[in-house]
Amino acid sequence: MSTRPSLTVGDAASLGSLRSRREVLKLMALGGSLVLLPTALIGCSDDNPMAPMAPATPNSGSPLTIDFAKGDVAVLQFAYALEQLEADFYTQAVAAFDQSNLTAAEKAILLDIKYHEVQHRELFKAALGSSNDFTLSPTYPGVNFRDRVSVLTAARTFEDLGVAAYNGAGQYLASGTFLTLAGKIVSVEARHAAVIRDLLAPGSAAFSPTAFDDVFSPGKVAGAAQGFVVDRLGFANAPSTFVQGPNNNG
Repeated sequence: MSTRPSLTVGDAASLGSLRSRREVLKLMALGGSLVLLPTALIGCSDDNPMAPMAPATPNSGSPLTIDFAKGDVAVLQFAYALEQLEADFYTQAVAAFDQSNLTAAEKAILLDIKYHEVQHRELFKAALGSSNDFTLSPTYPGVNFRDRVSVLTAARTFEDLGVAAYNGAGQYLASGTFLTLAGKIVSVEARHAAVIRDLLAPGSAAFSPTAFDDVFSPGKVAGAAQGFVVDRLGFANAPSTFVQGPNNNG
């Protein structure tokens, strides 16, 4: 992995060779299993889980800048950052299972979600290629990984944000291939959000509190995610337009 003193996404041409893109699509074409099945890639590289430590201060690190002048590359980078955050969160949650008061059923669900998020992260990593790779530095102030309510509440935050982020970023994708990929992933994130909400409030309407999911602009998503990221998130040439969703809160 590359280091990240200050990242600006490279040219669209550096997404990778036609062959490498075909390999990514081939993985997607395996019945969609790469994205949709809970344990399809159990052998996939996890997240190099680290031992728990005192959380670093959000927004205190080096700049991490995504340049939207690069088109689809920037949108994929944006999604990749979020998937790194989610994959790391669930990796930390799973690593703390022995000390947590989560039920056995809840642990099984979070383990499946972890596999999903690692798969999503690795898919974007492959699509972007080494020249566009970077390493996000997550942090979780206020999250007690030993407490089920704390873990599930944070998970709900990440899943809701992920759904809103994909819903909003899709409008900036020019490639139908990448739009299809994003659509598959957001459907999985929405299922995650629903099951986490049901774990927090079983048998209630909390699993689907509104008729329509939120649609957030990249700026709103970055602002919400910054509280869990050490790097100083920023955009260059940010989109000047944004089409609001049905909730009109993006």
